[in-house]
Amino acid sequence: MKNRKPGWKLATLLAGALLLTSGMATAAVPTTALVEGTLHSTGGGAASDGPYATVFAIYKDQTGGAPIWFEGPVTVNVVAGQFSYALGTATPLKAADLAAGAWLGVKIGPDPELSRRPLHAASFALRAAVADSLSCSGCVSAAQLDATVTKDLVKAGDLATVATSGGYADLSGAPDLSVYAKAASLADVATTGSYLDLVDAPSLAAYAKTADLGKAATSNKYADLTGIPTLAVVGKSCGTGLLVAGIKADGTLDCAQGPSATGSLPGDGIDEISNGLIWNQFTDVFASAAALPIPDNNPIGGFSEIVVGDVGLAQKLTVSLELANSDISTVQVWLYDSANQEYVLFNKGGKKGDGIKTVYPDDTKTISGDLTYWVGKNPKGTWRLKVVDLAFLNNTTDGQVVKWSVNLQTLSSKKIQIKGDLIIDGTITNPGLTTMVSAAGKKATYRWCAFNTYHNSQEGWLMNDNPTMFGGVNPSCWTDGSCTAGNLSSDKEVIRTLFVNKGYAKWNANVWSELYTQHSSTNGRIVMALFRVKNTTASDITWTPYWWYTGGAWSERASVAVNGSNIWTADCGGGTCNTAQNLTIPKNRTSTVIFQASASAAYSWCCDTHHRKIVLAFYNNGLKLPSGLEFIDDLGTATGGWEQ
Repeated sequence: MKNRKPGWKLATLLAGALLLTSGMATAAVPTTALVEGTLHSTGGGAASDGPYATVFAIYKDQTGGAPIWFEGPVTVNVVAGQFSYALGTATPLKAADLAAGAWLGVKIGPDPELSRRPLHAASFALRAAVADSLSCSGCVSAAQLDATVTKDLVKAGDLATVATSGGYADLSGAPDLSVYAKAASLADVATTGSYLDLVDAPSLAAYAKTADLGKAATSNKYADLTGIPTLAVVGKSCGTGLLVAGIKADGTLDCAQGPSATGSLPGDGIDEISNGLIWNQFTDVFASAAALPIPDNNPIGGFSEIVVGDVGLAQKLTVSLELANSDISTVQVWLYDSANQEYVLFNKGGKKGDGIKTVYPDDTKTISGDLTYWVGKNPKGTWRLKVVDLAFLNNTTDGQVVKWSVNLQTLSSKKIQIKGDLIIDGTITNPGLTTMVSAAGKKATYRWCAFNTYHNSQEGWLMNDNPTMFGGVNPSCWTDGSCTAGNLSSDKEVIRTLFVNKGYAKWNANVWSELYTQHSSTNGRIVMALFRVKNTTASDITWTPYWWYTGGAWSERASVAVNGSNIWTADCGGGTCNTAQNLTIPKNRTSTVIFQASASAAYSWCCDTHHRKIVLAFYNNGLKLPSGLEFIDDLGTATGGWEQ
């Protein structure tokens, strides 16, 4: 709920305003009147001490109408909820004001004016000033006074006519002004001031005829307007373009600016009414898996493809491009969308230089084709980029498309993001609910896998040594080629195929701990744990996890990789080792962190039998993330490569 402003209650109105002192019969009547009141908060207690901006006004009637007199905003000091103020301090009160008005209005700060209160008798004492010039009938006349009282006073008969008429014509010896201008000599407009009395007045009929004007143009009444917006009705409804944002302390509706003329909530308005805690707008980046070499002096050029997933209707679509070439003025770039429409992004003979790094159409306009075509549509499918270099350098390769991506902002009808803590009083009953988002120090959700690589008596390398089921790495490389977590494929679908198990932990986790016997030195066992870690800040953050691991026999290693780059690799021989490493988690993104362990060296063997152990575990609160980092369980929906 929003914070509410305090409410006012006036206890006493215009009391004790007049103090007449005996012996001062001619003293002027004061032009101020004291008002006293109490100020309460919404909860009912006294308002906080301090100054409040206040406007006072006097009205003729209890409701409606313009104020006869007002002053403010003026500063009213409140102490223990009480205040007093002398009306007329800034704008003097006049007797005429009180003669015409009988109701007092008070407005505190930006709040609406409170219900008007009647003025009390003390306030009308100001009317006593009128008695100073009061005229009457039936009073004592001069004829009834003793002649000696009025003998020195001027009589009307002694005055010149002009003294009582005030007329210029009654002056004696007045000059004749007729030579300057006579009324008869003046045009009618000189005395009437009317446009219609002008001679040869232009006709305005060509501009607007009365019949062509709306009724409001001649009546000047708001009610005569057409298409009048719906106005808010206090306590009942919000007006055009307004939404109900809450209920005020007095029971009236709190109205906020709405997004449309009908006042309905748009599909992307949930973040606005949830104080930014719930979002259903997402930006998915579908990026190229690898750089694209540009054939030199070759009209066929090179092609790169991106598969845009089905994530919903586009609210906005942009294409990012980073390209390097010895001379970009010899390069042409085309884009083909999932509907095979062509867009020319860059033309031969354009700007010179050795590189392009831009976003279409945010930073650079497309030469042909309009990407806004996809707003409101689903761009899922294959998008292709074609690059041609038409000048000679070496007839091999001249530069490359470093990377490119299709960036899709969508309004999702399939998922929402909750940015705060999720507190649930009841039970979650949806059996399909598997995704969890956890912040630092709370439950960590991770993916893990464990597999062998070789069968010595029958098959040999499992699945014909095919890498597709082993994270994009041949089984033989895992246990005979010293492959590490940094060798895993960046393709999210390949990663999902391998990491099919889900684990939950708080600050520590025993992912795998096993002693086993194998009958071939060629065989090996690999265990890995994958974490998706989001950095919500604008700075890189260091996370230092502690873990136990094994590895170190027959080209088998332990390792850690962040976003596809191997950060740490070690051998452990026949023992169980532990370590802590500083991992840099990049700013403003979600990163993939993978821990990998292999089996230890055999500690005894006989008759082609090897006894080995394999361990991967986190200890010493190793999974407690620093502030600004949080675990995200989105591997099931994540797209793109290591850049996401």
